[in-house]
Amino acid sequence: MTSDEFFRLVRTWLTIHLPRARRLSPHTIRSYKAALNALLDYLRETQHLELDGITFDGINRSTITGFTTWLLDVKHMEPSSANQRLAAIKSFLSYCAGEDPALVAIWLDVKLVRPVRAVAHAPDGLTMPAVDALIRAPRQDTRRGLRDTTIILLIFDAAARVQEILDLTPADIDTTPGAGRVTLTGKGTKTRTVPIMDKTGRHLDQYVNEFHPGTPAPGASFFYTVRAGQHHQMSQDNIAYLLNKHAAAARAHCPELPERIHAHQLRHARAMQMLRAGVPLPHIKEFLGHANIATTSIYASADSQMVREAIQKAASVTPDLAPIWKGSDDLILRLAGLK
Repeated sequence: MTSDEFFRLVRTWLTIHLPRARRLSPHTIRSYKAALNALLDYLRETQHLELDGITFDGINRSTITGFTTWLLDVKHMEPSSANQRLAAIKSFLSYCAGEDPALVAIWLDVKLVRPVRAVAHAPDGLTMPAVDALIRAPRQDTRRGLRDTTIILLIFDAAARVQEILDLTPADIDTTPGAGRVTLTGKGTKTRTVPIMDKTGRHLDQYVNEFHPGTPAPGASFFYTVRAGQHHQMSQDNIAYLLNKHAAAARAHCPELPERIHAHQLRHARAMQMLRAGVPLPHIKEFLGHANIATTSIYASADSQMVREAIQKAASVTPDLAPIWKGSDDLILRLAGLK
């Protein structure tokens, strides 16, 4: 097969199959595109191929195994990220096999490549004092401070992924006291509705009054930036910048804040808070939008504080054992087997 056929299938997969047939989100499609770009970089770097020389003939189980090793050893990628790239490549080849029976053998061969074994790391959630300091860091008497406070508070309270926050529209927000909630669109365009605190609802109302006066368009971006007089959806880089900006200011009062902050640390902190409050894992799974409860279970295995507290509580109600080594010297020696 020629390189033209290879890149024709790449284009139809990215521009037609994924967005129209599978209805994947733009964020997911960007991830798949990154995987293909990484594979092209690998082929050019290790096999010294030009783009117009890349065909399906050079893709097999050995090639893709080498690709995952390259991601780990050369690009220093985490196993979970390397496995995401591998899954994307397999998905692409599955599509290609459906389009051209001549590619079925390649797809079946690459299917045998096993994912990298990933070591489960404890979630790096922020402590609650750190969360509080980060939420309080923006000056709420300024327009931008109000926006940043609302974003940080909502990410934490809804335990939301960054893209879920960026994809919010005014129609997704309900600030009714005692029944406030937000509807989040997660991975695979799956939606879930999560409750929010009344305090978060009040901040959202203030934000709407300032940033969406009047009757906002239901499908407009809830959080936005202004460029050339036009509203544009905020980017993940915007969120990363504001988080680290306010963390730097808050660190003077709360040394527990790490040097680098990312939004997932707020999500992890909320999950750990719920676990410690006694919320069952299946409920936390639905709240976080996890597809598998095994993903949620890592919070339970990571929380050594809960285990420690349970042990101390059990020790306080356990009666002391009667002393064994008590009596005359002769009796103690006999019990110890010394006589």
